[in-house]
Amino acid sequence: MINIKELFLFKMLEEVGYAFEHGVSIKTPVTYALPSHKIENIQLDIPKGLIDFYEQTSKLELLWELQNTEENTKQFKENKYLKEKYFENNYDWSVVHEYLSGFINITKVEDVFNPIFCKEQGYYYTLSNLEENQDDFYPFDICWSVTACLKKEGNKIVDNIWIVHTDANAIYNMKITIEEYLNLAYQAKALHYWQLIYLFKEKSEYFELMKRFLPKILPHIKLDLKPFGIE
Repeated sequence: MINIKELFLFKMLEEVGYAFEHGVSIKTPVTYALPSHKIENIQLDIPKGLIDFYEQTSKLELLWELQNTEENTKQFKENKYLKEKYFENNYDWSVVHEYLSGFINITKVEDVFNPIFCKEQGYYYTLSNLEENQDDFYPFDICWSVTACLKKEGNKIVDNIWIVHTDANAIYNMKITIEEYLNLAYQAKALHYWQLIYLFKEKSEYFELMKRFLPKILPHIKLDLKPFGIE
């Protein structure tokens, strides 16, 4: 398993922090990892990737977003693509601001298999309206209206990520492991709905945002966006 704290709380945090040297100011209002904790009192066969993650940290959360100052946001508010795609179609800046942010929010170890916690989440309600047993899914990463879930098959938690998109009332199989998911999150800098871009590439409505604006926000980083269909 990759070193979670080093990758997200040091390397990625440093990468977004140095964007100011290239004309984009970013703030990180939420950045923390809780001490490690073993998965306990679960009568299930747990994949090694999940065990390894929680042995490093029992909770990971990192949010980065553009500083909301006139000087910093002007370059985006006046961008031709954003104006034609969003602002001229009655999208508020607050929506676009969220689209141009990044977020990873790995569920606390005590909550991931907690049925009370699970039933309070949006993904659970969405699955109740689909041809899936919502009690077979557990929230690993909850980001806006997208939840990356683990699935129970028999007495085993499969090392595979499923995406529940509550806005679309849909579930998708990412066909990647927990560790692959975390690596992709880092490659995407956890950009808004990167999971949907990975799944649908240029067919995703968020594809152009990653293609056009992640390099603009982080020009000092050699990005590898090939997994998302971006060369």
